[in-house]
Amino acid sequence: MKRATLDEADFVIVGTGAGGATAARVLAAAGHSVVMLEEGARLNTSERPRDAGGALAQAMRDGGSQVAFGSAPMPLLQGRCVGGSTAINSGIIWRMPDDVVEDWTSRFGLGHLVDPAVTDPIYDRIEEELEVTPTGDEVLGGNAKAMARGAEALGLPGAPMRRNAGRCRGSGECLQGCPGERRQSMDVSYIPRALADGARLHTHARVERVLVERGRAVGVRGRRLDASTGRSRATFEVRARRGVVLAAGVVHTPLILLRSHVAGPVGLHFQCHPGAAMLGRFDTPIRMSFGATQGYEVPMRERGYKLESLSLPPEMLAARIPGTGAEWQERIAALDHYAQWAAQSRFEAQGRVRLGFGGTPWVNYEPTEHDIAKLKEGLVLLARMMFEAGAREVYPGIGHVPEVLHGPDDVRLLEAAATTRPDLHLMASHLFGTARAGVDASDSVVGPNLEAHGMRGLFVMDASIFPTNLGVNPQHSIMAVVWRAATELAAEDAGRVARAG
Repeated sequence: MKRATLDEADFVIVGTGAGGATAARVLAAAGHSVVMLEEGARLNTSERPRDAGGALAQAMRDGGSQVAFGSAPMPLLQGRCVGGSTAINSGIIWRMPDDVVEDWTSRFGLGHLVDPAVTDPIYDRIEEELEVTPTGDEVLGGNAKAMARGAEALGLPGAPMRRNAGRCRGSGECLQGCPGERRQSMDVSYIPRALADGARLHTHARVERVLVERGRAVGVRGRRLDASTGRSRATFEVRARRGVVLAAGVVHTPLILLRSHVAGPVGLHFQCHPGAAMLGRFDTPIRMSFGATQGYEVPMRERGYKLESLSLPPEMLAARIPGTGAEWQERIAALDHYAQWAAQSRFEAQGRVRLGFGGTPWVNYEPTEHDIAKLKEGLVLLARMMFEAGAREVYPGIGHVPEVLHGPDDVRLLEAAATTRPDLHLMASHLFGTARAGVDASDSVVGPNLEAHGMRGLFVMDASIFPTNLGVNPQHSIMAVVWRAATELAAEDAGRVARAG
Protein backbone atom coordinates (compact mmCIF):
# COMPACT_ATOMS: atom_id res chain seq x y z
CA MET A 1 0.00 0.00 0.00
CA LYS A 2 1.42 3.33 -1.04
CA ARG A 3 2.54 5.71 1.71
CA ALA A 4 2.66 9.45 1.18
CA THR A 5 3.54 12.44 3.32
CA LEU A 6 0.16 14.03 3.76
CA ASP A 7 1.26 17.23 5.47
CA GLU A 8 3.82 18.85 7.74
CA ALA A 9 3.47 21.42 10.51
CA ASP A 10 4.95 22.61 13.76
CA PHE A 11 2.36 20.59 15.69
CA VAL A 12 0.29 17.60 14.61
CA ILE A 13 -2.86 17.08 16.68
CA VAL A 14 -4.65 13.72 16.61
CA GLY A 15 -8.33 14.09 17.46
CA THR A 16 -10.71 17.06 17.40
CA GLY A 17 -12.77 16.69 20.58
CA ALA A 18 -12.59 18.89 23.67
CA GLY A 19 -8.85 18.29 24.09
CA GLY A 20 -7.62 18.33 20.50
CA ALA A 21 -9.75 21.29 19.43
CA THR A 22 -8.65 23.36 22.42
CA ALA A 23 -4.99 22.55 21.76
CA ALA A 24 -5.46 23.59 18.11
CA ARG A 25 -7.25 26.79 19.11
CA VAL A 26 -4.41 27.81 21.48
CA LEU A 27 -1.43 26.76 19.35
CA ALA A 28 -2.81 28.22 16.12
CA ALA A 29 -3.69 31.51 17.83
CA ALA A 30 -0.10 31.69 19.10
CA GLY A 31 1.16 31.63 15.51
CA HIS A 32 2.22 28.00 15.20
CA SER A 33 1.38 25.96 12.13
CA VAL A 34 -1.04 23.18 13.13
CA VAL A 35 -2.42 20.11 11.39
CA MET A 36 -5.47 18.39 12.88
CA LEU A 37 -6.18 14.76 12.03
CA GLU A 38 -9.66 13.28 12.57
CA GLU A 39 -10.67 9.68 11.94
CA GLY A 40 -14.32 10.59 11.35
CA ALA A 41 -16.08 13.01 9.05
CA ARG A 42 -16.72 16.73 9.24
CA LEU A 43 -20.48 16.70 9.47
CA ASN A 44 -22.73 19.47 8.29
CA THR A 45 -25.31 19.76 11.06
CA SER A 46 -28.09 20.77 8.68
CA GLU A 47 -27.50 17.59 6.68
CA ARG A 48 -27.28 15.15 9.59
CA PRO A 49 -30.16 12.67 9.93
CA ARG A 50 -32.84 13.84 12.35
CA ASP A 51 -33.64 10.31 13.53
CA ALA A 52 -31.41 9.43 16.47
CA GLY A 53 -30.35 6.05 15.09
CA GLY A 54 -29.11 7.49 11.82
CA ALA A 55 -27.44 10.49 13.43
CA LEU A 56 -25.59 8.48 16.07
CA ALA A 57 -24.55 5.77 13.60
CA GLN A 58 -22.96 8.53 11.54
CA ALA A 59 -21.25 10.39 14.39
CA MET A 60 -20.54 7.85 17.12
CA ARG A 61 -17.69 5.38 17.54
CA ASP A 62 -18.82 2.00 16.14
CA GLY A 63 -22.34 3.41 15.81
CA GLY A 64 -22.69 3.29 19.59
CA SER A 65 -21.75 -0.40 19.86
CA GLN A 66 -18.32 0.06 21.51
CA VAL A 67 -18.39 -1.69 24.89
CA ALA A 68 -16.38 -2.48 27.99
CA PHE A 69 -16.43 -6.15 28.96
CA GLY A 70 -17.05 -7.50 32.45
CA SER A 71 -19.77 -9.59 34.04
CA ALA A 72 -22.08 -7.68 31.65
CA PRO A 73 -21.10 -5.52 28.66
CA MET A 74 -21.35 -1.74 29.09
CA PRO A 75 -21.64 0.61 26.09
CA LEU A 76 -18.96 3.32 25.95
CA LEU A 77 -20.36 6.27 24.03
CA GLN A 78 -17.81 8.40 22.18
CA GLY A 79 -18.04 10.68 19.19
CA ARG A 80 -16.18 9.82 16.00
CA CYS A 81 -16.40 12.96 13.91
CA VAL A 82 -15.00 16.48 13.88
CA GLY A 83 -15.78 17.79 17.35
CA GLY A 84 -15.59 14.34 18.92
CA SER A 85 -18.02 13.71 21.76
CA THR A 86 -18.78 17.43 22.05
CA ALA A 87 -20.72 17.09 18.76
CA ILE A 88 -23.15 14.57 20.28
CA ASN A 89 -23.39 15.53 23.95
CA SER A 90 -25.69 17.97 25.74
CA GLY A 91 -23.07 20.65 26.31
CA ILE A 92 -23.07 20.39 30.12
CA ILE A 93 -20.43 22.56 31.79
CA TRP A 94 -18.82 21.93 35.19
CA ARG A 95 -15.54 23.30 36.50
CA MET A 96 -13.20 20.82 38.15
CA PRO A 97 -14.38 20.35 41.76
CA ASP A 98 -12.12 21.66 44.54
CA ASP A 99 -11.63 18.22 46.10
CA VAL A 100 -10.34 16.87 42.77
CA VAL A 101 -7.92 19.80 42.45
CA GLU A 102 -6.62 19.10 45.97
CA ASP A 103 -6.29 15.37 45.31
CA TRP A 104 -4.40 15.83 42.04
CA THR A 105 -2.12 18.33 43.72
CA SER A 106 -1.29 16.24 46.79
CA ARG A 107 -1.19 12.74 45.28
CA PHE A 108 0.03 13.31 41.74
CA GLY A 109 2.04 16.53 41.89
CA LEU A 110 -0.18 18.33 39.39
CA GLY A 111 -0.67 21.56 41.31
CA HIS A 112 1.05 23.56 38.58
CA LEU A 113 -1.43 22.20 36.02
CA VAL A 114 -4.66 22.72 37.99
CA ASP A 115 -3.81 25.73 40.16
CA PRO A 116 -7.09 27.72 40.42
CA ALA A 117 -5.15 30.98 40.27
CA VAL A 118 -4.29 30.05 36.69
CA THR A 119 -7.26 27.92 35.64
CA ASP A 120 -10.06 30.18 36.90
CA PRO A 121 -9.28 32.87 34.28
CA ILE A 122 -9.09 30.12 31.68
CA TYR A 123 -12.53 28.82 32.67
CA ASP A 124 -13.83 32.39 32.50
CA ARG A 125 -12.49 32.85 28.99
CA ILE A 126 -13.79 29.52 27.70
CA GLU A 127 -17.21 30.21 29.18
CA GLU A 128 -17.34 33.59 27.48
CA GLU A 129 -16.21 32.22 24.12
CA LEU A 130 -18.59 29.25 24.24
CA GLU A 131 -21.63 31.18 25.51
CA VAL A 132 -21.97 29.20 28.73
CA THR A 133 -25.09 30.02 30.75
CA PRO A 134 -27.65 28.23 32.95
CA THR A 135 -30.49 26.64 30.99
CA GLY A 136 -33.28 29.20 30.83
CA ASP A 137 -36.76 28.46 32.13
CA GLU A 138 -38.18 29.04 28.66
CA VAL A 139 -36.25 26.05 27.27
CA LEU A 140 -36.16 23.71 30.28
CA GLY A 141 -39.08 21.69 28.89
CA GLY A 142 -41.48 19.39 30.72
CA ASN A 143 -38.91 16.67 31.45
CA ALA A 144 -36.57 19.00 33.33
CA LYS A 145 -39.40 20.89 35.03
CA ALA A 146 -40.86 17.63 36.37
CA MET A 147 -37.45 16.78 37.81
CA ALA A 148 -37.29 20.20 39.43
CA ARG A 149 -40.64 19.53 41.11
CA GLY A 150 -39.42 16.21 42.47
CA ALA A 151 -36.17 17.69 43.75
CA GLU A 152 -37.97 20.58 45.44
CA ALA A 153 -40.46 18.24 47.12
CA LEU A 154 -37.61 16.23 48.66
CA GLY A 155 -35.48 19.25 49.51
CA LEU A 156 -32.67 18.23 47.15
CA PRO A 157 -30.04 20.65 45.72
CA GLY A 158 -31.29 20.76 42.15
CA ALA A 159 -30.64 23.48 39.60
CA PRO A 160 -30.80 24.15 35.85
CA MET A 161 -27.68 22.88 34.09
CA ARG A 162 -24.99 25.26 32.88
CA ARG A 163 -24.44 24.53 29.20
CA ASN A 164 -22.49 25.94 26.26
CA ALA A 165 -25.77 26.79 24.54
CA GLY A 166 -26.71 30.32 25.54
CA ARG A 167 -28.97 30.68 22.48
CA CYS A 168 -30.72 27.30 22.89
CA ARG A 169 -34.18 27.07 21.31
CA GLY A 170 -35.17 23.85 23.10
CA SER A 171 -35.30 21.61 20.03
CA GLY A 172 -34.24 18.59 22.09
CA GLU A 173 -31.86 17.41 19.38
CA CYS A 174 -28.41 17.68 20.96
CA LEU A 175 -27.68 14.02 20.13
CA GLN A 176 -28.44 14.59 16.45
CA GLY A 177 -26.52 17.87 16.25
CA CYS A 178 -27.99 21.22 17.29
CA PRO A 179 -30.16 22.31 14.30
CA GLY A 180 -29.12 25.96 14.50
CA GLU A 181 -25.57 25.26 15.76
CA ARG A 182 -26.40 27.19 18.93
CA ARG A 183 -24.64 24.68 21.15
CA GLN A 184 -20.98 25.65 20.90
CA SER A 185 -19.50 22.20 20.39
CA MET A 186 -15.96 22.04 19.03
CA ASP A 187 -17.06 21.48 15.44
CA VAL A 188 -18.80 24.87 15.35
CA SER A 189 -16.51 26.83 17.69
CA TYR A 190 -12.84 26.05 18.28
CA ILE A 191 -12.23 24.01 15.12
CA PRO A 192 -13.43 26.84 12.82
CA ARG A 193 -11.50 29.32 14.97
CA ALA A 194 -8.28 27.29 14.63
CA LEU A 195 -8.84 27.02 10.87
CA ALA A 196 -9.30 30.78 10.66
CA ASP A 197 -5.94 31.14 12.44
CA GLY A 198 -4.25 29.02 9.78
CA ALA A 199 -4.62 25.45 11.06
CA ARG A 200 -5.37 22.67 8.58
CA LEU A 201 -7.77 19.75 9.02
CA HIS A 202 -7.68 16.28 7.46
CA THR A 203 -10.67 14.02 8.01
CA HIS A 204 -11.00 10.24 7.51
CA ALA A 205 -7.41 9.95 8.74
CA ARG A 206 -6.88 7.15 11.26
CA VAL A 207 -3.59 7.54 13.12
CA GLU A 208 -2.00 4.27 14.23
CA ARG A 209 1.40 5.18 15.65
CA VAL A 210 3.81 7.96 16.49
CA LEU A 211 7.00 8.31 14.45
CA VAL A 212 10.05 8.52 16.69
CA GLU A 213 13.60 9.53 15.81
CA ARG A 214 16.39 9.66 18.42
CA GLY A 215 13.90 9.53 21.25
CA ARG A 216 11.75 12.36 19.89
CA ALA A 217 8.27 12.31 18.34
CA VAL A 218 8.57 13.67 14.79
CA GLY A 219 5.20 12.79 13.30
CA VAL A 220 2.50 10.17 12.96
CA ARG A 221 1.63 7.36 10.59
CA GLY A 222 -1.81 6.08 9.76
CA ARG A 223 -4.34 5.13 7.12
CA ARG A 224 -6.67 7.19 4.96
CA LEU A 225 -10.21 5.85 5.13
CA ASP A 226 -12.78 5.76 2.36
CA ALA A 227 -15.53 8.19 3.36
CA SER A 228 -18.27 5.83 2.16
CA THR A 229 -17.04 2.42 3.25
CA GLY A 230 -14.58 3.19 6.04
CA ARG A 231 -12.02 0.89 4.44
CA SER A 232 -8.34 1.76 4.20
CA ARG A 233 -7.30 3.47 0.99
CA ALA A 234 -3.63 4.26 1.60
CA THR A 235 -1.19 4.85 4.39
CA PHE A 236 0.07 8.32 5.19
CA GLU A 237 2.57 10.20 7.30
CA VAL A 238 2.33 13.68 8.76
CA ARG A 239 5.56 15.24 10.01
CA ALA A 240 5.75 17.40 13.13
CA ARG A 241 8.58 19.89 13.47
CA ARG A 242 7.84 20.79 17.11
CA GLY A 243 5.61 18.13 18.60
CA VAL A 244 2.81 15.57 18.37
CA VAL A 245 -0.35 16.02 20.45
CA LEU A 246 -2.48 12.91 21.00
CA ALA A 247 -6.13 13.65 21.79
CA ALA A 248 -7.81 10.58 20.35
CA GLY A 249 -9.81 9.79 23.47
CA VAL A 250 -9.48 7.55 26.50
CA VAL A 251 -9.88 4.34 24.49
CA HIS A 252 -7.86 5.13 21.38
CA THR A 253 -5.05 7.36 22.68
CA PRO A 254 -3.58 4.43 24.68
CA LEU A 255 -3.77 2.19 21.59
CA ILE A 256 -1.62 4.66 19.66
CA LEU A 257 0.79 4.85 22.60
CA LEU A 258 0.99 1.05 22.83
CA ARG A 259 1.71 0.68 19.12
CA SER A 260 4.39 3.35 19.51
CA HIS A 261 6.05 1.49 22.42
CA VAL A 262 5.61 4.34 24.90
CA ALA A 263 6.62 3.25 28.40
CA GLY A 264 4.58 3.43 31.58
CA PRO A 265 1.14 2.24 32.71
CA VAL A 266 -0.43 2.83 29.28
CA GLY A 267 -4.02 1.60 29.15
CA LEU A 268 -4.23 1.03 32.91
CA HIS A 269 -6.40 2.96 35.41
CA PHE A 270 -9.38 3.19 33.04
CA GLN A 271 -12.22 4.90 34.93
CA CYS A 272 -15.66 6.20 34.06
CA HIS A 273 -19.03 7.48 35.28
CA PRO A 274 -21.49 4.67 34.51
CA GLY A 275 -25.14 5.64 34.51
CA ALA A 276 -28.60 4.12 34.36
CA ALA A 277 -31.97 5.69 33.62
CA MET A 278 -35.64 5.14 34.42
CA LEU A 279 -38.97 6.33 33.05
CA GLY A 280 -41.99 7.81 34.78
CA ARG A 281 -45.50 8.08 33.34
CA PHE A 282 -47.46 11.22 34.17
CA ASP A 283 -51.15 12.05 33.75
CA THR A 284 -50.32 15.44 32.27
CA PRO A 285 -48.17 15.63 29.12
CA ILE A 286 -44.39 15.96 29.56
CA ARG A 287 -43.69 16.54 25.86
CA MET A 288 -40.09 15.38 25.91
CA SER A 289 -39.71 16.57 22.31
CA PHE A 290 -39.41 20.17 23.50
CA GLY A 291 -36.72 21.54 25.78
CA ALA A 292 -33.01 21.13 26.34
CA THR A 293 -31.98 17.50 25.90
CA GLN A 294 -30.51 17.77 29.39
CA GLY A 295 -31.63 20.80 31.35
CA TYR A 296 -31.80 20.03 35.09
CA GLU A 297 -29.53 18.23 37.54
CA VAL A 298 -29.30 17.24 41.19
CA PRO A 299 -25.62 16.97 42.16
CA MET A 300 -25.06 14.59 45.08
CA ARG A 301 -21.26 14.50 45.01
CA GLU A 302 -20.98 13.78 48.73
CA ARG A 303 -22.94 10.60 48.00
CA GLY A 304 -20.95 9.84 44.84
CA TYR A 305 -23.57 10.34 42.15
CA LYS A 306 -25.43 12.97 40.11
CA LEU A 307 -29.04 12.90 38.88
CA GLU A 308 -29.90 14.39 35.48
CA SER A 309 -32.90 14.88 33.24
CA LEU A 310 -32.31 13.17 29.89
CA SER A 311 -34.77 13.51 27.03
CA LEU A 312 -34.92 10.94 24.27
CA PRO A 313 -36.32 11.07 20.73
CA PRO A 314 -39.51 8.99 20.34
CA GLU A 315 -37.92 5.99 18.62
CA MET A 316 -35.47 5.54 21.52
CA LEU A 317 -38.06 6.31 24.18
CA ALA A 318 -40.47 3.68 22.81
CA ALA A 319 -37.83 0.96 23.19
CA ARG A 320 -37.68 1.59 26.94
CA ILE A 321 -41.40 1.15 27.64
CA PRO A 322 -42.26 -2.22 29.28
CA GLY A 323 -45.13 -4.57 28.51
CA THR A 324 -46.47 -6.59 25.60
CA GLY A 325 -49.53 -6.66 23.39
CA ALA A 326 -52.44 -4.38 24.23
CA GLU A 327 -50.77 -3.20 27.44
CA TRP A 328 -47.69 -2.01 25.54
CA GLN A 329 -49.84 -0.40 22.84
CA GLU A 330 -51.77 1.56 25.46
CA ARG A 331 -48.52 2.82 26.94
CA ILE A 332 -47.09 3.73 23.55
CA ALA A 333 -50.23 5.77 22.83
CA ALA A 334 -49.25 7.95 25.82
CA LEU A 335 -45.74 8.64 24.52
CA ASP A 336 -45.99 12.35 25.31
CA HIS A 337 -46.58 11.58 29.00
CA TYR A 338 -43.18 10.11 29.90
CA ALA A 339 -40.20 11.63 31.69
CA GLN A 340 -36.75 10.07 31.76
CA TRP A 341 -34.09 10.80 34.35
CA ALA A 342 -30.67 9.22 34.87
CA ALA A 343 -28.30 8.58 37.75
CA GLN A 344 -24.61 8.85 36.93
CA SER A 345 -22.10 7.67 39.50
CA ARG A 346 -18.43 8.24 40.29
CA PHE A 347 -17.33 4.59 40.41
CA GLU A 348 -14.19 3.52 42.23
CA ALA A 349 -13.47 0.56 39.92
CA GLN A 350 -10.52 0.73 37.52
CA GLY A 351 -10.20 -1.21 34.30
CA ARG A 352 -7.84 -1.56 31.39
CA VAL A 353 -7.65 -0.75 27.68
CA ARG A 354 -5.41 -2.98 25.59
CA LEU A 355 -4.83 -3.97 21.99
CA GLY A 356 -7.26 -6.66 20.93
CA PHE A 357 -7.60 -8.78 17.80
CA GLY A 358 -6.54 -6.90 14.69
CA GLY A 359 -5.39 -3.92 16.73
CA THR A 360 -8.90 -3.02 17.89
CA PRO A 361 -9.50 -1.91 21.49
CA TRP A 362 -10.37 -4.38 24.22
CA VAL A 363 -11.71 -2.72 27.35
CA ASN A 364 -12.09 -4.64 30.61
CA TYR A 365 -14.09 -3.05 33.41
CA GLU A 366 -15.91 -4.51 36.41
CA PRO A 367 -17.67 -2.28 38.98
CA THR A 368 -17.23 -3.08 42.65
CA GLU A 369 -20.07 -4.01 44.99
CA HIS A 370 -19.74 -0.56 46.54
CA ASP A 371 -20.13 1.02 43.08
CA ILE A 372 -23.36 -0.89 42.45
CA ALA A 373 -24.75 -0.05 45.88
CA LYS A 374 -23.97 3.64 45.35
CA LEU A 375 -25.65 3.78 41.95
CA LYS A 376 -28.65 1.87 43.28
CA GLU A 377 -29.04 4.50 45.99
CA GLY A 378 -29.26 7.12 43.25
CA LEU A 379 -31.85 5.09 41.34
CA VAL A 380 -33.99 4.68 44.47
CA LEU A 381 -33.87 8.44 44.91
CA LEU A 382 -34.89 8.94 41.27
CA ALA A 383 -37.95 6.72 41.78
CA ARG A 384 -38.96 8.68 44.89
CA MET A 385 -38.52 11.95 42.98
CA MET A 386 -40.68 10.65 40.13
CA PHE A 387 -43.61 9.95 42.43
CA GLU A 388 -43.15 13.22 44.30
CA ALA A 389 -43.29 15.01 40.94
CA GLY A 390 -46.63 13.35 40.17
CA ALA A 391 -45.78 10.17 38.25
CA ARG A 392 -48.57 7.60 38.03
CA GLU A 393 -46.16 4.75 37.21
CA VAL A 394 -42.38 4.35 37.28
CA TYR A 395 -40.49 1.88 35.07
CA PRO A 396 -37.15 1.17 36.80
CA GLY A 397 -35.73 -1.18 34.14
CA ILE A 398 -33.76 -3.16 36.74
CA GLY A 399 -33.48 -6.93 36.99
CA HIS A 400 -35.38 -8.67 39.84
CA VAL A 401 -37.49 -5.55 40.34
CA PRO A 402 -41.08 -5.29 39.04
CA GLU A 403 -41.29 -3.71 35.58
CA VAL A 404 -43.81 -1.21 36.91
CA LEU A 405 -43.88 0.57 40.27
CA HIS A 406 -47.44 1.80 40.91
CA GLY A 407 -46.84 4.18 43.79
CA PRO A 408 -44.41 5.46 46.42
CA ASP A 409 -44.84 2.36 48.57
CA ASP A 410 -43.52 0.19 45.72
CA VAL A 411 -40.15 1.95 45.84
CA ARG A 412 -39.33 -0.32 48.81
CA LEU A 413 -39.31 -3.25 46.33
CA LEU A 414 -36.46 -1.56 44.47
CA GLU A 415 -34.72 -0.63 47.69
CA ALA A 416 -34.91 -4.19 49.06
CA ALA A 417 -33.80 -5.95 45.86
CA ALA A 418 -30.41 -7.69 45.92
CA THR A 419 -29.10 -5.80 42.89
CA THR A 420 -25.96 -7.02 41.12
CA ARG A 421 -24.09 -5.71 38.07
CA PRO A 422 -26.02 -7.82 35.49
CA ASP A 423 -29.31 -6.42 36.81
CA LEU A 424 -28.43 -2.92 35.61
CA HIS A 425 -28.40 -1.50 32.09
CA LEU A 426 -25.33 0.70 32.38
CA MET A 427 -23.64 2.95 29.86
CA ALA A 428 -20.80 5.43 30.16
CA SER A 429 -19.82 8.53 28.19
CA HIS A 430 -17.38 10.11 30.67
CA LEU A 431 -14.10 8.19 30.42
CA PHE A 432 -10.75 8.83 32.11
CA GLY A 433 -7.27 7.77 32.98
CA THR A 434 -5.51 5.46 30.50
CA ALA A 435 -2.44 7.70 30.07
CA ARG A 436 -2.50 9.48 33.37
CA ALA A 437 -0.37 12.44 34.36
CA GLY A 438 1.93 12.62 37.36
CA VAL A 439 5.42 13.43 38.54
CA ASP A 440 6.26 9.76 39.18
CA ALA A 441 7.32 8.22 35.86
CA SER A 442 6.85 4.70 37.23
CA ASP A 443 3.16 5.34 37.86
CA SER A 444 2.19 7.79 35.12
CA VAL A 445 2.53 8.16 31.36
CA VAL A 446 2.96 11.94 31.02
CA GLY A 447 4.40 14.60 33.29
CA PRO A 448 2.70 17.73 34.66
CA ASN A 449 3.33 19.50 31.33
CA LEU A 450 1.56 16.56 29.58
CA GLU A 451 4.73 15.48 27.74
CA ALA A 452 5.36 11.73 27.75
CA HIS A 453 7.96 10.47 30.19
CA GLY A 454 10.95 9.35 28.16
CA MET A 455 9.80 10.66 24.77
CA ARG A 456 10.41 14.28 23.92
CA GLY A 457 7.88 16.10 21.78
CA LEU A 458 4.99 13.72 22.47
CA PHE A 459 2.07 15.21 24.39
CA VAL A 460 -1.28 13.79 25.48
CA MET A 461 -4.10 16.32 25.77
CA ASP A 462 -7.40 14.60 26.47
CA ALA A 463 -9.12 12.89 29.43
CA SER A 464 -6.62 10.03 29.19
CA ILE A 465 -4.29 12.11 31.37
CA PHE A 466 -6.81 12.49 34.21
CA PRO A 467 -5.45 10.43 37.13
CA THR A 468 -8.94 10.10 38.62
CA ASN A 469 -12.50 10.58 37.50
CA LEU A 470 -14.30 13.76 38.55
CA GLY A 471 -17.85 12.98 39.59
CA VAL A 472 -19.07 15.72 37.21
CA ASN A 473 -19.21 16.20 33.44
CA PRO A 474 -15.58 16.46 32.23
CA GLN A 475 -15.46 18.45 29.00
CA HIS A 476 -14.89 21.82 30.68
CA SER A 477 -12.07 20.43 32.84
CA ILE A 478 -10.48 18.82 29.77
CA MET A 479 -10.52 22.14 27.96
CA ALA A 480 -9.10 24.12 30.88
CA VAL A 481 -6.28 21.65 31.57
CA VAL A 482 -5.39 21.47 27.87
CA TRP A 483 -5.57 25.28 27.49
CA ARG A 484 -3.13 25.58 30.39
CA ALA A 485 -0.68 23.01 28.99
CA ALA A 486 -0.98 24.20 25.38
CA THR A 487 -0.36 27.82 26.38
CA GLU A 488 2.85 26.84 28.14
CA LEU A 489 3.86 24.63 25.20
CA ALA A 490 3.31 27.48 22.74
CA ALA A 491 5.31 29.89 24.87
CA GLU A 492 8.10 27.41 25.53
CA ASP A 493 8.43 26.54 21.86
CA ALA A 494 8.41 30.20 20.83
CA GLY A 495 11.17 30.85 23.36
CA ARG A 496 13.23 27.95 22.05
CA VAL A 497 12.90 29.23 18.47
CA ALA A 498 13.90 32.75 19.56
CA ARG A 499 16.96 31.43 21.37
CA ALA A 500 17.98 29.38 18.35
CA GLY A 501 17.61 32.44 16.13
